[in-house]
Amino acid sequence: MRNPITFSTLACPEWTIETILARAVAFGYDGIEWRGGPEGHVRPSMSASERASLRRHVADAGLFSLAATAYTSFVSDDPAMQQDSVDELRRYLDLAAEVGARYVRVFLGELRPGDDLAAARPRIAPCLASAASHAEAVGVGIAVEPHDDFVRSASVAPIFERVPHPAVGAVWDVGNTFAAGEDPAEGFQWLGRRLFYVQVKDSIGRYPDRRLTRLGEGEVPLAGAVALLLNHGYQGAFSVEWERAWHSDLDPAEVALPHALKAMRDLLAASALEISP
Repeated sequence: MRNPITFSTLACPEWTIETILARAVAFGYDGIEWRGGPEGHVRPSMSASERASLRRHVADAGLFSLAATAYTSFVSDDPAMQQDSVDELRRYLDLAAEVGARYVRVFLGELRPGDDLAAARPRIAPCLASAASHAEAVGVGIAVEPHDDFVRSASVAPIFERVPHPAVGAVWDVGNTFAAGEDPAEGFQWLGRRLFYVQVKDSIGRYPDRRLTRLGEGEVPLAGAVALLLNHGYQGAFSVEWERAWHSDLDPAEVALPHALKAMRDLLAASALEISP
């Protein structure tokens, strides 16, 4: 499927898995990006039967699982803490493989006071590299998201240079990088060759004063980003990240997600017309 549209279950922390699947079908989405962690819908503690059941129910609904999110951190200089994070990533890779998800979305972590990017990268890269062979073995990609202190794509790209393994790639959250002062052309320049999938959100203002909005009602140049991606032959997924789990004042998922899907379909259709011969 070319450019499927999914949504993250960060949008609907109160929904059960059964509700998520039913509403994804009713709204017209193609798949789900599953939130992990202690408050998420999927986690490594799921039993074998729970994993098999989720995989079966997703397939029966005509959907697919894009990714499972693991809240990892690899910036510590403590070898034991680094190993704990690598082990957690491997557990999520096994989980993703068994529920049928294509990727595990990971975070690099938040720097300690006095630390800097240049010092952290040599610690992060071996952690990702050590998990890459396991990812390849189970057939799941490690999708690194520029976030926290690494939110600008240029901050993450040197790590990919240190870890050339094809099982390690990027999630590009266009809204987050734009709020950090990065335009889509810059983001694509750094991440395009290692891009696994794209997250979309909209907002007004830049960090630290960003205010989230419904898709298409903010300042994020989503039309330009979508056109740029399609012009370069991108066929991967676009995943709507509606951050209601973090921002309870946002519209509920049953309002925001149908709106976001229509907005994304309109953006894709407009961009396709622009590049048609």
